Formats: sequence, C-alpha cells, structure tokens
Amino acid sequence: MILTGSIKQYLLAAVILTSCLATVQAQTADDILDKHQKAIGGADNWDKIKTVKMVGTMSQQGMDIDITQTLVMGKAMRTDISMMGMSGFQIVTDKDGWMYMPSPMGGPAKVDTMKPEMVKAMQPQMDVKGTQLLDYKSKGTKVEYMGMDTINNTPCYKVKFTDKDGKESNSFFDAATYYLLRTENKVKNNDEEMEIVVAYSNYKKMDEGVVMPTTMNVQGAEMTFKSIELNKPVDDNIFVPIIPAK
Repeated sequence: MILTGSIKQYLLAAVILTSCLATVQAQTADDILDKHQKAIGGADNWDKIKTVKMVGTMSQQGMDIDITQTLVMGKAMRTDISMMGMSGFQIVTDKDGWMYMPSPMGGPAKVDTMKPEMVKAMQPQMDVKGTQLLDYKSKGTKVEYMGMDTINNTPCYKVKFTDKDGKESNSFFDAATYYLLRTENKVKNNDEEMEIVVAYSNYKKMDEGVVMPTTMNVQGAEMTFKSIELNKPVDDNIFVPIIPAK
C-alpha cells in the first residue's frame, strides 16, 4: 500500500504527539512529587530526622487502644499496644521481626517470630521519609501520572508507582496542598494477596521543619497521635523482644 504525503504527515504527527504526551505525563508525575516534597518540609530537613516517637490512640470497632511507636530511621521500629489491662508489642528490624500479643489480643503469652514475608512487608514503615514517598528515585521506582481523582470530596492527583521488582501501588496527593492523602498497596499474607489502604490526614508542621500527618487510617483502624518527638535518643534495648514484667 502506498501512502500519500498527507497521510504520512498525519501519522508522523500522531507519533510525535504520542511521544510528547508520554514525556509530559512523566514530567507531571515528577513535578507533583517535587511539590509534595517541598510542601512537607523539603529533602534537607527530612534527611536530618533520625528517630521518631509517636504516642496516641488507635480506634477500632468502637474500642480505643493506647499506642506508642518508636523508630530509628531505616534500622528498627517498635509498636507498643495497651488495652483492657493487657500490653503487647511488635518489633521489626532490618533483619528480623517479633510479635507479642497475649489474650485478649488474640495471641498466646509468648513472643512469636514473624514470618519473613511479614517482616519484609513492614520494614518500609521504618523509614518515615519513605512512607511519604520522598526517596523513590534513589530506589529505582518509576512514576506515572494517572490523572485527577477525588478522595473524601478532595480533588487529588493520582500517581502510580512501579518499583524495581515490578510491584505497583497508587498514591493520591491533595491538588491544593500536595500532601499525601492515601496510598494503595497489594501485599501477600499466607499466600493470599490483599490490598492495604492507608489514609493520611491532620498534617502538622514540626519544630524541625518537616510536616507530618498526625492521623492515619489503616484498613479501618484509625490512629491519632497526640505527641510526636523527633531526634530524641532511643535506647537500642527496646528492640530486643523481651516479655514485659507483670
């Protein structure tokens, strides 16, 4: 088939337009994330954050649970939970993880070692900078702008993330403030894939210059932190899985 000059020009223009749109789309995703980074304090301030301690409550099925989360960025994280006179904890490090959840929290009165896949799924939470999607480039993650969406009547930019292993997730950024409002990730639990949805709200600017969410909703369990301390000394012994004395 012989193409006329006008048809050739039309097809060439279409190819160029498609290429340009793909480039603009990639630049738009990066632009959104650059503005998000600036909105929550900038890379320089976040690089100075080494430890985080958050104290608050978790509300689930009409029950309030006291919660304290302490982490050393990228190294270890401990979550202490207290309810109905009982105490439990989860500890995750860069190598291992443990859980102590006695009845009535649903577990035996002993420390259980977490399965490797569970440890791997929780390890990214040790890096607050990572949970706010500030270091995606250094991890080789690709981003793609997916258009506008709405979260709780708030216009948002939807961005798809694809990590170096091909795992995809979606994040939603407030179109006005560029704060992260929601993330959607798929994880495996006991060979079953499930979607984990986390919502972020009530952002607060800290004395250290970074802006952090003080409320997080994970699968219907809402955590509200009344106290957030940054760069305070943390005793490494709290990351040793020892049953607390009664």
